[in-house]
Amino acid sequence: MNRSPLNISTADRVEDAPGFLLWQIEMCWQRAANQLLAAYDLTYTQFIVLYISDFLTESHINVYQHQVAKFSRIDRMMTSRILASLEKKNYVERIKLSGDARAKLVNLTDKGKEVLEQSLRAVSEAEQTFFKPGGTEFVKSMENILTDCHTP
Repeated sequence: MNRSPLNISTADRVEDAPGFLLWQIEMCWQRAANQLLAAYDLTYTQFIVLYISDFLTESHINVYQHQVAKFSRIDRMMTSRILASLEKKNYVERIKLSGDARAKLVNLTDKGKEVLEQSLRAVSEAEQTFFKPGGTEFVKSMENILTDCHTP
């Protein structure tokens, strides 16, 4: 193990560092997912927010954008921007229910539900192919790491 000038432990080679490897995997997956989702006029981040909005709708009567932000671990401002872009595409509608402009109910439109159904099928197939080499232990390992992640 080498020591950096700041006396922080690093791997002998950057390409062996777990954080670097995870970042490379994430970048590769994002590229593949974004290419796939372009056919549905979605980015991967938009897909995730759309998917989470639908998922939360199934378990709650009303879903607010702050709930989508919390569940996705995306900050509220970014979530609002993503939902605004999905609203422009007519995939979701955001409804203000109170005097607070930030408190917006999120509903998928029929078009959004259709796009989600089609894109979810495509992404699921792509995930099976992309993550297959890691096996179920890889997925379990990611779940264990996320258990220790705390959001502010």
